[in-house]
Amino acid sequence: MKLRKPFYGWIIVGVTFLIGSTGAGAFQNILSIFLKPMAAEFGWSRATVAGSIAFGSLCGGVVSPFVGPILDRHGPRMVSFLGILVLSAGLVGMSFVQQAWQIYVLFGVGRMIAVGVLTMVVSVTVSNWFIRQRGRAMGITWLGPRIGSTLLPLFVQHVIKTHGWRTSWSALGLLLFLVSAIPALVFLRRRPEDIGLWPDGKPLTPGGDPEKIWDHGATNTLSQTTLEPAWTRTEAVRTRSFWVLVLLNSILLFIGGGINFHVYPFLTDMGVTDETAVLAVSIMAICGALGGLVWGFLTEKSSTKILLSIEVGLGGLIFLAFFWFIKVGTIWNIGIGFIFIFVGIYGFLFGGIFPLLSILWAEFFGRASLGSIQGVVNPFRLTANAAGPFFGAVCFDLFGSYTFPFLTFSTLYFLSVWLGVSLKAPRS
Repeated sequence: MKLRKPFYGWIIVGVTFLIGSTGAGAFQNILSIFLKPMAAEFGWSRATVAGSIAFGSLCGGVVSPFVGPILDRHGPRMVSFLGILVLSAGLVGMSFVQQAWQIYVLFGVGRMIAVGVLTMVVSVTVSNWFIRQRGRAMGITWLGPRIGSTLLPLFVQHVIKTHGWRTSWSALGLLLFLVSAIPALVFLRRRPEDIGLWPDGKPLTPGGDPEKIWDHGATNTLSQTTLEPAWTRTEAVRTRSFWVLVLLNSILLFIGGGINFHVYPFLTDMGVTDETAVLAVSIMAICGALGGLVWGFLTEKSSTKILLSIEVGLGGLIFLAFFWFIKVGTIWNIGIGFIFIFVGIYGFLFGGIFPLLSILWAEFFGRASLGSIQGVVNPFRLTANAAGPFFGAVCFDLFGSYTFPFLTFSTLYFLSVWLGVSLKAPRS
């Protein structure tokens, strides 16, 4: 009996999973592990170090409008390979840092690539290869950043303890290049139509030509072969749905950036050991990976925007409870088990945000110009993502605690619930 050849799209999912795990090397929780040893050696404030995240995110917003059209026209292969090369070189260069401005150049460039290029590669490429199974494909793909955010802090912390923070930066950069650069160069393709395949491996309706390449002059009508919307960038930005989704996206990235960066120093400030704090960060990330997978699968059965509103609302409640109970936990002596439970639940809820947002953009505006559309969005959401860690650091330097920024993040979570519920698909 002849074995059925597996759909090539699942190879795409595997490679984008690796790219996502690579991009996690320039995420907030990685830099937070280096925060105290570097600040202690050079006498820098937390805001000085956190500012490199803001700088990199802002630069990512600048480059992403140019990256999006390239992804639409030429695909992700060379964009990914060159991006990973630059990211890895920047992280290796961090081992030679002597002055604060060098962090902004080296880590900032890596951060720029991670959020301005690789995140778009992951979201756009997987959306192009799947429609009906987009939820599960996106959920599996977004396991990559979560797995990277789980394992890389443990790896970094171990190397810092044994060989120092400079060696740890070099080891991190080399590891990330080896993990994903070559698979990206060899296996990535733009869309299934490019190689004579259908999205998901088979057509939604009979007839049509699977080798049809998208016309970049497409209008906001349904494709005859895929029954999906095909908005251009110009058409999309004229809709109210676009700007509401931009605002929602930006608020959630502001919250996520701030919390992910400051959870580790917050826990250690409250008397938690370095080892326990980094384990808590890893637990939050691994539960986020599971959450992304579960929430992604659920989108195939339920409304994506309703699921997003539910998880955002619950995430806000859990984070607020986590913060206040940790504040009094030193008195009550609740124990580290409590910390692990709360960060695990919070991670599970927050982990679904990125796959659900990626799915929403594809559901609302289609695949035809998705890279170009997300290229317009990225400056807004990356600016917000840059502001989150910096906002938390400045507030800590001013007030000596995380009370004000963490309450702000919780309040914004509840605002996001209202935005999610009010969100409606665009109409032509």
